[in-house]
Amino acid sequence: SGTHSWLPAVASPDDPQPVVSITKKEWDTFLATSYHALVNFYAPWCGHSKKLNPEFDRAAQNLESTGVKLVKVDAFREKDLAAKYDIKGFPTVVWFEGGKQVEYDGGRTANNITEWVKSALGPAVVEMNPGSTPTPEDGKPVLVLYADAIRAGFEEAAKANRKKASWRFVPSPGQSKIVIVHPNEDPFTFLGSIEDEEEITNFLMDNLLPTFGKLDADTFEKYVKAGKGLVWSLFPIGEADFGAIQAKYRPIMGEVAKKFRGKYFVTYTDVVKLKEPLEKMFGPAEYPAIAVQRKAGEKKKYLYKGEMTVQKITDFINGVDAGLVPPTLRSQQPPVPHGGAVTPCVGSTLRKTIFSPDKDALLQVHAPWCGSCKKLDKEYNKLARKLQKEKLTGLITLAKIDGSANDSPVDSMDWTSFPAVYFVKAGTREAIEYEGERTAKGLWKYLKKHSTKAHEIRDRQSKKSLEELQKALTTLQDKLGYSDSKMDSLESCMASS
Repeated sequence: SGTHSWLPAVASPDDPQPVVSITKKEWDTFLATSYHALVNFYAPWCGHSKKLNPEFDRAAQNLESTGVKLVKVDAFREKDLAAKYDIKGFPTVVWFEGGKQVEYDGGRTANNITEWVKSALGPAVVEMNPGSTPTPEDGKPVLVLYADAIRAGFEEAAKANRKKASWRFVPSPGQSKIVIVHPNEDPFTFLGSIEDEEEITNFLMDNLLPTFGKLDADTFEKYVKAGKGLVWSLFPIGEADFGAIQAKYRPIMGEVAKKFRGKYFVTYTDVVKLKEPLEKMFGPAEYPAIAVQRKAGEKKKYLYKGEMTVQKITDFINGVDAGLVPPTLRSQQPPVPHGGAVTPCVGSTLRKTIFSPDKDALLQVHAPWCGSCKKLDKEYNKLARKLQKEKLTGLITLAKIDGSANDSPVDSMDWTSFPAVYFVKAGTREAIEYEGERTAKGLWKYLKKHSTKAHEIRDRQSKKSLEELQKALTTLQDKLGYSDSKMDSLESCMASS
């Protein structure tokens, strides 16, 4: 028949018809004939996908009268489609409007999906009365077009980003400008073309979050997702109210934020409520302080605890950008040398421990609470005893560090899970992550193959084997009463064989 497979079938209220899956072959026709569509990119084996599917089915039934089409795509099978729309996890829901991909940022229940879609069906730009002053709502910024008529570029940018901001048009003959307004902040004017959708979208993304905004558990992910640098303002609260603290420092940090607009978001944080996570990230509490991450969420951070003035803070951030400021690394106190088979190290002693002109190094990164680390400990210690027995400790250093309490000063080592093992060749500054079998046997086999001292290890082992053989022969001579001449003949025979 000529019926398309994605058209809705009749379903009962209690047992909604499953949403159909479409393939790459059907995709172009589907998109061309579906102005509004919600697509669930899923994987058949994924538990989260299995949980979403029935909710998606119910939402499709709820929305049947709207004309919006809800379909699924098996992203695991349809890899080309998944790559085209940058699908990196399952499930990922995407909204399409006029063939354009729009981020879906709603919930995963049937009601959440239904409410989100209905809200997306209204006009992307709301027209206001002439002379009115739109204000931000629901914590989101508002973009306002002041012009004689709505511009197509502004409307298209609004359609593609309607959930990121509120979009308003104020009829204003003789004017031609766009401003963005955040709660408690002055309007900021767009300097590009009010006709250019891409420029307007870039302006929104550069100013998506406030100039000086609150950073907490609810907003942190937004800053990470924005993909820009992050400046943490960490000010002591003492007896003052948190709101009063941000008001007190807004004049300073607001000026700093203006200087780095589009590159860094400047934030303020409740250092009392977030005491524990802040100390894990930045070390013991010493406020006031400014912490800089060149990209939000990045492990490397740069801490400033000097004079809190606009100029001093600006100079510090410029220094970070120019690579003139070293990162602030967490490090435990250096351990007292104990001469054991495994050398303990901390962040501040890591480079000295593993980088050597004439010794290879193996580093185990562990965490005290990690069960898998304790299992590896036994194998690592077994390897250490092997190196001692073979008299190879002068060629290879076995080291260990608590990765949960120390940061890595080495770019090629950035541990995010435990345990991790890294190998460093003598005379180099690059660490290679070991991905082999986590046993003493597996580690030993790896060292014999990849060590810069592999030839010397073989020579020493051969020499040791020969010494052991000679010792055994001497013992045999003593037991059997062989003469020296007979033993010489036996040794010659053994050597030639």
